[in-house]
Amino acid sequence: MGSPPIGYTTCEKCGGRGKADDETSCAICNGTGLVPFKRGIERRRTPRYRTNLPVVVRNREAGDIEGLGTVISEGGLSLTLPSAIPVGNVLELQFAIPTHPMVLHVWAIVRNLMALQHGVEFVSLTDGERLSVRQYCNGLALQSAS
Repeated sequence: MGSPPIGYTTCEKCGGRGKADDETSCAICNGTGLVPFKRGIERRRTPRYRTNLPVVVRNREAGDIEGLGTVISEGGLSLTLPSAIPVGNVLELQFAIPTHPMVLHVWAIVRNLMALQHGVEFVSLTDGERLSVRQYCNGLALQSAS
């Protein structure tokens, strides 16, 4: 069994089985075995948008790693990588978005890690890069609204 989808975690009541002790459907997760994260949702500074961005991660310990950006916001990116990079590591990300004329080279710090899903916060965006990321996110918002 893989890791839960983004924004979900295993139901504590049924342990992810989806069934209560009497084998009926779990009342907490409605039989799915998953529940949405509650922590931090209200604290989000910027909205998140699903995306599909190839990313190269440059890391002193692990070398260049190819990954996939799956969720983006003005403040960071959620990355799926083939190996775990510990929380607190500083990474150089290289990725292209249609609203920026060149490949972005951005420094980011790993803020959270679940399985191979890394939440990274951008720490070096220039004003122009931040504007490009904002425009890209706005375009994703319009796509999801239609």
